[in-house]
Amino acid sequence: MPHLLKSAPCLLLAALMLSGVGGPALAQEGAGEGEAIVVEAPREVPVPVERNPYTGAAVAVTTVKMPVLYGDLDLRTEKDADRLMVRINRVAQDLCTQLDRLMPLDSPDSGCVSKAAAQAAPQVQAVIAAARARP
Repeated sequence: MPHLLKSAPCLLLAALMLSGVGGPALAQEGAGEGEAIVVEAPREVPVPVERNPYTGAAVAVTTVKMPVLYGDLDLRTEKDADRLMVRINRVAQDLCTQLDRLMPLDSPDSGCVSKAAAQAAPQVQAVIAAARARP
């Protein structure tokens, strides 16, 4: 557990730095306030502690999050709904790449991008449905 406590400030600093990463996915102009979908990429890592025979191995979950703005898109059109999904997938890829750098695993997490994009899917469906319900 002391190892985890020593690395906590580094992880916090890394998470804060990641919140500014985004490139083209965040560079849209005219996005309204609150018009963003948050994409999350979680990573479970073993915690170096003694294992309790009754509870099993301890794990720590680190999640990197990044908003994807969509205020510049007309989500009533299929073209812009597809653009939003491209943005979601690009951000998911970026987040998983950052996790691989911050917390590498012995074997790559090949499902990271699809899990992150799937986590955002309900938000995407909701904002598209809301946009299409407006007159």
